[in-house]
Amino acid sequence: MQISPIQIILNILKQGFSNYKRIGLIILIILFFLSNYHICNYFYPIVDEKSTELWWMMKIDIYALIIALCFWLVNIKPTDVVRINLIEKFITNVGIGLAFSNAIDRHLYGTRGYTKADLVTIIVVVLVSYYDFKRLKKLVKPTE
Repeated sequence: MQISPIQIILNILKQGFSNYKRIGLIILIILFFLSNYHICNYFYPIVDEKSTELWWMMKIDIYALIIALCFWLVNIKPTDVVRINLIEKFITNVGIGLAFSNAIDRHLYGTRGYTKADLVTIIVVVLVSYYDFKRLKKLVKPTE
């Protein structure tokens, strides 16, 4: 039985999509984490007690969605393609760094909004994650 070229192409595309599914999910989690405040403000601007209650309900729902996506991420089988694993590690490191910097800002400095220090923090998180990515890439390179 011969497989048609279209079937081969569809199988390759399906396989490629499943390789990047984890990366897309990680990016989605980070985007929900970073934009939850703005999403809530867009749908429920705080003007009275009812809108404040709806704002907080939506914020809790977004965090529940983030947790559900994290559980889903655990269930998706990782790929054995080294390049994709390195990209996934880089994006995950950025997300972890942003989450920790958010907690530090809120609990140590009492910051509730974006400041110039946040821009520096974001740059540092991305640079440290990129350094880790390059370091891991060098470690993996000789074995490929």
